[in-house]
Amino acid sequence: MTESATLSIPELTSLMDKMPAYRGYLSAGDAAFAEREFRHALGTLLRECGERLLNVADEKGQILSAEMEQTIDDLVDRIGLIFRRLDREGAVHLVAGQAATIAELEELDTKLILMVEQALRMVRNLDTGVPTASWFQTEADLLSHGLTAFSEMTEERNYLLGLGWESEFVRRKGV
Repeated sequence: MTESATLSIPELTSLMDKMPAYRGYLSAGDAAFAEREFRHALGTLLRECGERLLNVADEKGQILSAEMEQTIDDLVDRIGLIFRRLDREGAVHLVAGQAATIAELEELDTKLILMVEQALRMVRNLDTGVPTASWFQTEADLLSHGLTAFSEMTEERNYLLGLGWESEFVRRKGV
C-alpha cells in the first residue's frame, strides 16, 4: 500500500535542497557549513515532532495515563539524543575510501529524509481523529523504533564524516 508524503512540498524541497553535495566539498569549511545546514533542517523537523508530542500531553481534554505520559517522555528523550548527535562538531573529513564513503553517506541521507517524513506522519496522526489509546497501541512503538534507527544512522553519519564521539571532547581553536 502506497502512502502519500506528509511533508509539504516546501518542507520536502527545503530538506532536499540542504542535502550535502559531498562530491562538491572543496574545503573542510565548505563541508562543515553544508553539514550544519542539513543537520539544522533535519533537527527542525524533529523538533516539530517533539513539540507535537509535548502539546498532546498539555492539551485540554486529552486524558493520558501515566504509561502514555511516560511513552511521550521516552519519545522526546529519543529526539533529544538525536539532537545531540546532530549537534556534533569537529573537522569534517571523510573516512576510508572517498567514493565508497560518499555513496554510503548519500544513501544514509536519503534514508534519514524518509525516516523524518515517517516520524512526522506518525506524530501528525496523533493530532487527527485517531483515538489517543489507539495511537499509543499502534504508532508509539513504531515511532520509538524509528527514532532509535534514526539516531543510529545519525551516529553512523558522524563516524563517516570523522565526527566520532571523541570529537565532543576536542576543543575547537578560538573557543
